[in-house]
Amino acid sequence: MIEYQKILLGTDDSNEAWMLVPEDIEDKTRPAMLCVPGGGYGCVCMDTEGYPLAERFEKLGFRPFILNYRVAPHRYPEPQQDILKAIRLLRFHAKKWKIFPDNVTICGFSAGGHLCASAGVLFDKIAPEPGDETAAVSSRPDAVILCYPVISSGSFSHAGSFRNLLGKDCARMKDQLSLENYVQKSTPPMFVWHTIADQVVPFQNSVLLTEALVREKIPAELHLFPYGPHGMTLGCGREDIARWPEMAVSFLRGTLGFRLPVPRKRTVVLTFDDCSKTHIESVVPVLKKYGFHATFFFCRFNDEWRALHESTLMTQEDAKKLCDDGFEIGNHTWNHPDLRKLSDNEIGTEFDRMEAWIREAGCPPSVSFAYPGGPYAENAVKVLKTRGIQLARTTEGCAWMQDTDPMRIPSVSLSHDEELTFYRALQYSENDGTAVLLYHGVPDTVHPHCSSSLAFFEKNMDYLYKNGYSVLSMKELMQSRKNR
Repeated sequence: MIEYQKILLGTDDSNEAWMLVPEDIEDKTRPAMLCVPGGGYGCVCMDTEGYPLAERFEKLGFRPFILNYRVAPHRYPEPQQDILKAIRLLRFHAKKWKIFPDNVTICGFSAGGHLCASAGVLFDKIAPEPGDETAAVSSRPDAVILCYPVISSGSFSHAGSFRNLLGKDCARMKDQLSLENYVQKSTPPMFVWHTIADQVVPFQNSVLLTEALVREKIPAELHLFPYGPHGMTLGCGREDIARWPEMAVSFLRGTLGFRLPVPRKRTVVLTFDDCSKTHIESVVPVLKKYGFHATFFFCRFNDEWRALHESTLMTQEDAKKLCDDGFEIGNHTWNHPDLRKLSDNEIGTEFDRMEAWIREAGCPPSVSFAYPGGPYAENAVKVLKTRGIQLARTTEGCAWMQDTDPMRIPSVSLSHDEELTFYRALQYSENDGTAVLLYHGVPDTVHPHCSSSLAFFEKNMDYLYKNGYSVLSMKELMQSRKNR
């Protein structure tokens, strides 16, 4: 149970708003989560949409805070001033309360959702109260989470919330607080969920807001659950709705790059084939930027092809530079033949010729191998093992599990900037599996059928970094498995 201290928000005794701040703050700096309960602007439901949510978000890696804002008979803009003051206070005391000032999220429920959405679209329209020491601090939230929110004052309105917020001015002012009409370029990203069966606040409130966010190209994620009445908070026993906090965390961490912990290190192995010159020109700087390791599989192709395209291949000097930078060099045969059609002697010759080139470059003996063209060549396994190969990669497009054959490690080939293929491949890292990714040229001017753009590759690496993946070479994968 979190113990809180009460921080008053007003500049005089007439302001009854306050914020709950955790009393015991450990040294670790965290993103901030301001929980904003609902109550139709007539009350604040702390016990159902305040304390339980703060506890849940604390377990997910946030520093939780809870807002008690002014409600009827107080009117607009007083509740909005309260939440904006709370956001400024979080940044004003960021060092003291051990929070990241650029990772401030607000999470509102029902009318509390309207209040949070107000902060997102009207943060630059509502002036602080006189005498506010935080007035110079930004009141724009970095992200907004909305749970079955009141948004629109139109045909899908929750009339009671607007009456409580606006009083006798409701008819005149309600259109000004129909928030889907006031989304602007500076509105922060939002994660929104609602139940279609909501009998109090129609789900169209969330749809209208999300459509406005999408029109302005603001990152937004909307979830509509088919069942459940208004006020489902943490799911109330429904498995589908109960997952929304983790889904929101994935949005904040994966889409927005918030500094939140990843529950388990998922493993990805990066491999690069065919000795393309663009690997050292384009790929290596990106890998160094993120501190990622990788395996580069070298081949030289036949003499006729190489005579035409020598300038597109890495040299022995390039191979040595890769080794010196800590990357693994693997063997991919000299001529890139289909090993299934070769004799043991022919396989050995292909391997040995490439291995001699690798060692002449000053690189250590290969322990990793990639079957040319991708298919598993069972007939080659014995030959490869006699030459010290411990891992061999195919392109069979599935996960590699710890208890499966290291001489048949499947991978997913990425080309043509196929974003869906990338995300599907990462699924293989779940349940103790490993996702092995294969890139050819980035870009590949000679083999356009397997080319990837640098922008696509950079986006992939940025996603792996922001989502806490453990990114290894083939050799490191085997070492990590042996150490378990």
